[in-house]
Amino acid sequence: MACVPTPVFLANRLTAIEPGRHPRSTTAQSTKSIEHALEAETQSLTESILEHVYENGRRYHRQSQGKYELPSDETEQDRLDMTHAFFLELLDGKLNLAPLTRDPPNVLDCGTGTGIWALDFGDKNPDSTVIGVDLAPIQPIWVAPNVHFELDDLEKEWLYPEDHFDLIHSRHIAVGIKDWQHYMYQMYKHCKCGGYVEIAEHSLESLYCDDGTMPPDSVLNKYMATLATSLEKMGVSPHHKLADYKRMLTAAGFVDIQAYVFKLPIGAWPKRPKLRRLGAIMCNIAVTGFEAYGKALMTNYGGIADKEVSDMIDDCVRVMYSAEQHVYILHWHIVARKPE
Repeated sequence: MACVPTPVFLANRLTAIEPGRHPRSTTAQSTKSIEHALEAETQSLTESILEHVYENGRRYHRQSQGKYELPSDETEQDRLDMTHAFFLELLDGKLNLAPLTRDPPNVLDCGTGTGIWALDFGDKNPDSTVIGVDLAPIQPIWVAPNVHFELDDLEKEWLYPEDHFDLIHSRHIAVGIKDWQHYMYQMYKHCKCGGYVEIAEHSLESLYCDDGTMPPDSVLNKYMATLATSLEKMGVSPHHKLADYKRMLTAAGFVDIQAYVFKLPIGAWPKRPKLRRLGAIMCNIAVTGFEAYGKALMTNYGGIADKEVSDMIDDCVRVMYSAEQHVYILHWHIVARKPE
């Protein structure tokens, strides 16, 4: 895969400074029906699919319970859109790193969320057909004619044609995938020969610090340990690392696997201007992200009282805003090709 640039490490070591609504792109055109042979099997928008439940002051999609325990309310939608803006900044405006030609015919966005990545890709590639799939119906109704949204469970058998997609894109859905190997087998089955999959995930079991500013008893460590335990009780592994994703992609049959590893600061503490800017955005994402990731998981699976979780989240937010603990997450952007 010579067209893919050399894997990039954003920084070997992040250096701290001295102490001291990304809009969803939509158009006023009605969405067209998804035109493939299995359209009749796609789940319709019945009342039950649109049902929500309210817990701990947040709104959750009922159909996602036990599968994806993050909220689906407007606060979460704003966080998802801000995360998309963050990745555009990180990747210098690129939506993907796979070496695609312009307007690849068929593209699938797994865990599309608000649909913002699919909408942007469809806008930049008007001759592509882009399908975004998610458990929750939080995508806009009025979209470009080449972008379509479906509600489905990605861990069930996919209904798409085999050898069909030029690109399968999957970003930050690790908390909703219980069987990653099966998920990657499905990707391989439905990816076109010569097509690509692109997976973007981050560490779930811990935050990292290079300069010793995060003490062992930091509330951030407590939060991550509690999150990891709660995910395990739900049936989701928080322990997957880059080597695990690469191993599972290889087992599924993919080749030419390229990994791009980034240290993503949380907080505006790095010295380098771009990293400081990214850290500031990430801090804003984390403000609601701590609650989004932790509230339902920790109360429903971790057995922790709502007030205790809320207090821990408040402490985490205070630490983030103080920028005294120079922490970051490891983010992996992985590109793999299905052989001809």
